[in-house]
Amino acid sequence: MNTIVARFGALTLLVLGVIAMPAHANLSVNPMRLAVQDKRAGQIRVYSQTPRVQYVQVRIQKVLNPATPEEQQVDMAPGALEGIAVTPGKFVLGGGGNRLVRVIPLAGVTEETAYRVYFEGVRPPSETTTEADAEEASANIGVSLVWGALVHLIPPQPVPDMRIEGRSLHNTGNVRLGVTQIKACDSRNECTEHALEQSIYPGSRVVLPFDPAAKRLTVTYRLSYAGYRNHERVLAP
Repeated sequence: MNTIVARFGALTLLVLGVIAMPAHANLSVNPMRLAVQDKRAGQIRVYSQTPRVQYVQVRIQKVLNPATPEEQQVDMAPGALEGIAVTPGKFVLGGGGNRLVRVIPLAGVTEETAYRVYFEGVRPPSETTTEADAEEASANIGVSLVWGALVHLIPPQPVPDMRIEGRSLHNTGNVRLGVTQIKACDSRNECTEHALEQSIYPGSRVVLPFDPAAKRLTVTYRLSYAGYRNHERVLAP
């Protein structure tokens, strides 16, 4: 639905070895999108898709300028007290089993902030494996799949708001607007519906695919912390 999800998707291909080797979906995670708010921890469950024991490592990246052409991800500094923490950061995943991982907000934010939490299989500690086990594990993660769950950190008092500026829809609130559709009606009450499918984060704007001048707009949107429930806002000309 939006640039941040489309860019990274559910899976990111991690090439560690021979390109010709097949990729193995040795684990999966659920949910792939999570909102955490007001010091309440969220949960992500990691599932094994193989009968063998796996070693899983977690890493966190902050998403800068999300859902814009300038979007990029940066690593969180070790010991940083802002953003989110994930525990455990490393764990053993039994064959066919699953493990619950907690996502903990470390401090409140004034605007909704996006993070990507990556789960990837890694080689086991050398002191706990035989030579045969190490070779087998190395082969299995030669070409592996990394899961990246999108985590939204919500401010304590979320305020969705927006306004039209020229031909742009500007997010003037403090939470992401997942705009799905805009209905534009003229003075004769003749209306045209425009599918948009665009995330607009606080302070960002998107150029509309039509001229909104002198039109009453009904904006349909979703909020990160409200699931897939639709909301509407009428913007008078």
